[in-house]
Amino acid sequence: RKNIEKMAAEGVLFGMGNPLLDISAVVPPEFLKKYDVKLNNAILAEEKHMPIYEEMVKEFKVDYIAGGATQNAIRVAQWMIGTPQATSFVGAIGNDKFGETLEKAAEEDKVNVQYLRVDDTPTGTCAV
Repeated sequence: RKNIEKMAAEGVLFGMGNPLLDISAVVPPEFLKKYDVKLNNAILAEEKHMPIYEEMVKEFKVDYIAGGATQNAIRVAQWMIGTPQATSFVGAIGNDKFGETLEKAAEEDKVNVQYLRVDDTPTGTCAV
């Protein structure tokens, strides 16, 4: 690891992709049933699932994780390299509270994020 840290500098690795805010919580089985979601299953959210994000935040202790395939890979690389802001990520987020939360989560992971904020599309979210 020390050799990696010696070689790393700010901006050594760049990624571009679709960022998601992963909202993670331990929830009771009744909550999953309410939204017709099975344990350990991945689905594409439909209209009936949209209230799940706000309800999770309101009712449970949640963890916010900067997600999306490319951003996940960048975060792992950042963790491995160790030098703050050795990695950079570019993507688009909504101009909303979930976008602000996503940016904060990525910055806490020491990733240099440069998000394009858009007004007409919400930040992508994932309930985990």
